[in-house]
Amino acid sequence: MLDFSQEVTIVFVQKYIPGKLSTFFSRYKTITYKKGETILRSDDKPQGVYYVKTGFVKLNTIFENGREHTLNIFKAGTYFPMMWAIGRIPNSYFFHAQTEVIIYRAPKASVLRFLKKNPDVLFELTRRILIGLDGILQNIEFILCGDSYHRVLGALFLSAKRFGEQKKEGEITIKIPLTHQDIANIAGISRETATLAIKRLRKKKIIIYKKRFIVIVSIKTIEKELSLDKKEGRVPIVA
Repeated sequence: MLDFSQEVTIVFVQKYIPGKLSTFFSRYKTITYKKGETILRSDDKPQGVYYVKTGFVKLNTIFENGREHTLNIFKAGTYFPMMWAIGRIPNSYFFHAQTEVIIYRAPKASVLRFLKKNPDVLFELTRRILIGLDGILQNIEFILCGDSYHRVLGALFLSAKRFGEQKKEGEITIKIPLTHQDIANIAGISRETATLAIKRLRKKKIIIYKKRFIVIVSIKTIEKELSLDKKEGRVPIVA
């Protein structure tokens, strides 16, 4: 409860203006990475903050047995590693180019000064982090509670949520090229197991392929199979 005997200062954050962030980063060095190339290793000290101009970047952890698990995928307009930049947490993850990537790299101190002077950008960063955290937690649910088939369903559902493009009612194209290995890394299973689940989904006509992209024929079918249609409060798929 507010104590009205004390002065209360309310700060209104102005609406975030798209392009403001890219304009800032565009002043700095541009680096191009080929598909599959490593941008940061788990034991690397970042040389700055990386802003994705084009392409996709995977955030991976690699276990002792060599298996990779994809925790997040960064798309154009996002930047990393912010846990290191803001939280002062040493980087312990791998960042790989999912596709060919063009990145701006800015000094950490410059980025922090920019965020402090632009609370709208900081607010937008916080919003994106929370959305990303929701996706990670939801994927943990799928991994802990589902068999391999439902893990793959969950990986496709989350990919559609992040990268989906809806052209007609219920049908969503995942606008990022995902191999069977990519899906396996998100779902926390082997590539062979993921391939079997994908074949089952194709046979049931839940997904199809158009060129190199996966198309979900009916997102409601996936939500039903994951029992998400019975859960309240979930963020819906947005085109």
